[in-house]
Amino acid sequence: MKRKVVQHGPSTLIISLPSGWIKKNNVKSGDELDVGEQDKTLVIASNINTSIKSITQNISSLDPFLVKTFLARIYQKGYDLAYLIHNDPILLKKIQEKTLELIGYEIIEQNNKYCLIQSISSHIELDFDNSLRKAFSTAKQMLEIAMNAYKEKNISVLESLSIIDLEVNRLCYFCLRQINKAQHIGTEQMQQSHILYSVIESLEHIGDNMTRLGTNLSRARKENLDITRLMQLLLDQFNSVYSYYYDSTTDKANLAHKLFKELNAEISEIGKNKMSMHELKSVYDIKSASYELYYLIITRLDFQKDVNVAVSQV
Repeated sequence: MKRKVVQHGPSTLIISLPSGWIKKNNVKSGDELDVGEQDKTLVIASNINTSIKSITQNISSLDPFLVKTFLARIYQKGYDLAYLIHNDPILLKKIQEKTLELIGYEIIEQNNKYCLIQSISSHIELDFDNSLRKAFSTAKQMLEIAMNAYKEKNISVLESLSIIDLEVNRLCYFCLRQINKAQHIGTEQMQQSHILYSVIESLEHIGDNMTRLGTNLSRARKENLDITRLMQLLLDQFNSVYSYYYDSTTDKANLAHKLFKELNAEISEIGKNKMSMHELKSVYDIKSASYELYYLIITRLDFQKDVNVAVSQV
């Protein structure tokens, strides 16, 4: 729809808001609206929360691991209130542990029968882009720490990578929630929300891979130089993917793809050597992370700045 710009005073231009949008968001004269800039696009959002998204669920028969997964999913999907019925202190403990990873979620009431969780803010003042960048850098840091600790045989550090992974989870969960709540994200991101959602989940999976990698490396008898080489290649791939994701060029895409192929070719050769069970699991963790990184590349192939795209209208 088009709206005509009207001069209002010597230096002010005004534009009317669509009546349907006003009614839908219950906007009244005197209300404050959030106005954000995205290149040539203005994003206008009402911060008036007209409804609270809530869920009531009996989780008594769920496996404890699935309880944590369930809680993460309802957070990501944008629920503001969760009333969870349970019959086991173990389940309550799992809820308490997972809530710590969910930015803005707080347990308001709890006992041996139920737990009430509420979002303490309907509009968390955190920056989506910076949170995503920090998730990237934290996941990469996990790989760097794992590689150095493996070389030094620092078992305690390898076993504690899960602590850093909690921060990756917190940031990724927050970004996923922001997409579903349509908060603090630009027009381009909204248009690509389905792809962006998968990208962030891949990043969260990489953090999980690094945690498992640390555990398996900590149980290996001694340093395997082949595995150290694979980790260095994975770090090179991670650096190239990170650089490409935020500055997409053809050269960077080709480099990231080259490193992906090189790493997986070496994995095929190393697989011919005799390895312990935990070494084999470590190789699998590295391969899984490599494929997740590769996915981050192929989702951005249409964002390359050095490729001219001509659009014709039929």
